[in-house]
Amino acid sequence: MSLELLNEAFQKFTLASKSLENYYDLLHKRIKHLTNELEKKNKQLQSALSEAERNKDFLNAILHSLEEAIIVVDPDERITMLNRSAEELFGIPLSEVSKMAFNELDFSIEDAGTESILTVKGKRYTVILSRSSVVDSNNNLRGTVILIKDITRLKELETQHERNQRLIAMGEMAAKIVHEIRNPLCSIEIFSTMLENELSDTPHIELAKGISSGINNLNNILTNMLLFAKPHKLTMKDIQLDKVVEDSLLMFDPIMKLRNIKLHKTLHKCEILGDPELLKQAFINIIMNAIQSMSSGGILNIYLEDDVKSIVLHIKDTGKGIDSDDLEKIFNPFFSRKDSGTGLGLTIASNIVQAHKGYIKVNSEKGIGSTFSLYFLKKEVHGLNKDKTYIGS
Repeated sequence: MSLELLNEAFQKFTLASKSLENYYDLLHKRIKHLTNELEKKNKQLQSALSEAERNKDFLNAILHSLEEAIIVVDPDERITMLNRSAEELFGIPLSEVSKMAFNELDFSIEDAGTESILTVKGKRYTVILSRSSVVDSNNNLRGTVILIKDITRLKELETQHERNQRLIAMGEMAAKIVHEIRNPLCSIEIFSTMLENELSDTPHIELAKGISSGINNLNNILTNMLLFAKPHKLTMKDIQLDKVVEDSLLMFDPIMKLRNIKLHKTLHKCEILGDPELLKQAFINIIMNAIQSMSSGGILNIYLEDDVKSIVLHIKDTGKGIDSDDLEKIFNPFFSRKDSGTGLGLTIASNIVQAHKGYIKVNSEKGIGSTFSLYFLKKEVHGLNKDKTYIGS
């Protein structure tokens, strides 16, 4: 009886053992399947993370390559991101402003209609500023994107284009007027010379000389107007810009001594493509204006500076300065606040510099002085044809 029970127990144990072994095999296969699935999911997750990281890097690359300044702030207006343009605009890296409140940055903004005036560390920019809220799927505010587009150079180009259009129209009109006046003026000049010869031994000779002098002055004005109105070809060649500046300064030595004006100059050897005679005329016009603004003495500071693509000539005076309302008008033809003069000097200078593919910037403060900065392309980036023409001289 006990043997039968033992056999029965042993058989049950054998069946249980086989059942457990089968269960173990199934469990092992299940674990292997789950392990394979986990490895597959891990690879998919790793791929997704890599893709997300690549997308993040790509997005960051796009943001940092944009010319517009982009600032991202959290709901408390604390800075969380700046792109490269914003760092350059505000002159400070993200590491120094992270979590700083946006309004704690060193800047001020004045509303000027469709655009704004941004002042950063004393430098003014014309900008377009916009703010866009960032919300999640539940419409909760996550932050704000502030976009600042610097349109300073664009506004300068628009002003320059408008000025050029006015110059063309006024130049055509001036040329017609000059030709109409010169014909009878030549006859008057002939008769004036004849009259002066007839009265050479009489007390009335001074009256005749006065008439001739007035005619000569009028003829000079007409010649300047015709020079302004008539297109001229540039004679382009390699020139030493510093040498042209030196030559331009020579004629001012006597008047600077007379007016007690001290000259400070820092010039270094540099070459550009240009027409030396016309450039000399442009420099003389601007230097003359600077000297005339310092009637009671002062300092004339002239220096050259290398920019990334340009060579910059700065002509700085300590004169009476220019009214802010007049700054946009000073290059307009016939605009002048002086009692004498035609108002063509700065117009002609601007035309000459533009013909050399350059431009002029002016900074001025009333009672402090003015700085005229003339930008010329370096030779390696200069694409100006040697027969380039411009309106006026």
